[in-house]
Amino acid sequence: MARQWAGDGPKYEIAWGGTDWTLRLDDPHPGLFSSRSGPLLALEGVAERGRWAPEALSGSSLVAHECRFGRVEATYKPEAWGEMTVRAAWFPVGEDGLGLEVELSARSVEELHDVEVKVLSALEPVPPKGAHRSVEPRDPHSAALTYDGREPDLETLVTGPPGDPLGPWMVARTGREGWAYVEMVYPHDASRRIHEGKLPFSATRYGLFGYDLERGVVLRARLRGHWLLKDEAFTEAGHRFRAFLDEPPPLRT
Repeated sequence: MARQWAGDGPKYEIAWGGTDWTLRLDDPHPGLFSSRSGPLLALEGVAERGRWAPEALSGSSLVAHECRFGRVEATYKPEAWGEMTVRAAWFPVGEDGLGLEVELSARSVEELHDVEVKVLSALEPVPPKGAHRSVEPRDPHSAALTYDGREPDLETLVTGPPGDPLGPWMVARTGREGWAYVEMVYPHDASRRIHEGKLPFSATRYGLFGYDLERGVVLRARLRGHWLLKDEAFTEAGHRFRAFLDEPPPLRT
């Protein structure tokens, strides 16, 4: 039997990786929480050139939500962001996966530059201010976004060279005993990935998109998380990533 969401919002529950998870759409960082971990695949805010709003996507900007066709869909409209609309959908994938799709649009013209929707996944408490951070940029332009005023604590941050946009952007971390959490993003959808702390990383942040946003433009991104048996995680992660890359873009309803 396929896994199903329970609840009528703004909180929904689902079994995932042998644990019960709650999707909190009205949380300061809407995403998945268990009694031991989280948030995973959580919206953390929006950023643009020189500006970062860490709670722009939260209960205060939630304007609609529903569960349909196995997907929990939520719409956020943060104030003072060019009449921006962020639509997010969380949905189960097979027996061990959970996907997140993010859609971004706005009604402004020549107002929003290098816009990112931030996504956060944390298996442990997020490191305190001053913890080491390492950035993996998509390309040279994305690397420069780190230093345009949207990131705090630059003295603790190290940016690596631009990566191969076709490479396997995924991170495997151990959560519960005997299990590993594997997370991936569709390569061209993320401008940057930021790891918090030292290995094993306690949190990973994504900057999705990183493009100018104009009226009539719609940007979409896809992420995926899997709980895998630890002894099989390395091999299975590769299989999951290849399958993820081969999936066609979702149909819009």
